Amino acid sequence: MASAGPNPEGGRPASRQESGGRRLSWLVLLLTLAAVTSSSLSALSLYHLLALRAEVEELRSEVFRRREEQQEARHGETLQQMSSKARRSSTDHPHPPDPQPGLSFVRKRSVGTGTENSVSQPCLQMLADSNRKTFQKEFALEPYTGIPWQAGLRRGSALEAESDSILVREEGYYFVYSQVYYMDTTFAMGHVVIRKKRNVVGDEAQHVTLFRCIQNMNPIYPYNTCYTGGIVKLEVGDSVELLIPRSTAKVSLDGDSTFLGAVRLA
Repeated sequence: MASAGPNPEGGRPASRQESGGRRLSWLVLLLTLAAVTSSSLSALSLYHLLALRAEVEELRSEVFRRREEQQEARHGETLQQMSSKARRSSTDHPHPPDPQPGLSFVRKRSVGTGTENSVSQPCLQMLADSNRKTFQKEFALEPYTGIPWQAGLRRGSALEAESDSILVREEGYYFVYSQVYYMDTTFAMGHVVIRKKRNVVGDEAQHVTLFRCIQNMNPIYPYNTCYTGGIVKLEVGDSVELLIPRSTAKVSLDGDSTFLGAVRLA
């Protein structure tokens, strides 16, 4: 009776089953790792997305804030420009809406009482006289054009009109202003405000140019104004006049656009 030996064919199915189980476990492990990695990547992507959203919101709020600051700055600049324009307008047009053209009252507030006292300062305003014509006058050996004036407003006795000029009766500091409305096609127009001294010492010149004004003219639309003004000290007997350094000049003789005046400050 023969003894039974090992059956090699009987052991192969068991080893195949073990190998298949190992492969399956590795596959499950890989799938699990892939799932975990995908979940981690998804969570990381979600975190980055939320962080980007937060940064976008922060940048948007920063943009809005800067835009509001720029708008406020522009608004402030606009208000400042309007205020400076109002100050220039009040300087360039010295006649306020009074019953008659002239300079307004200077108000001084009393200390401690809180009340306002209106104090009128001595002044004289000369307006161009449309009923007369411009005239020629020699100055510094050159022909100049003079403007005919008429008294528009006078307060006090410090100043008076005399021969198309302003005569000083009281010594002091004065704000002298002038404006001429030009309608001339000459490339440049302007005028000078001259002080004629009554008292001359030594080699001093009797005529002193206080202010000069020059304005470019458009040959196609030749309409432009030239304004000048400043503070000067005048003595009794001095006179102030306005002359145009041209032998002929086309100007407006409307008192609202061409004028010469002075206000005593102290």
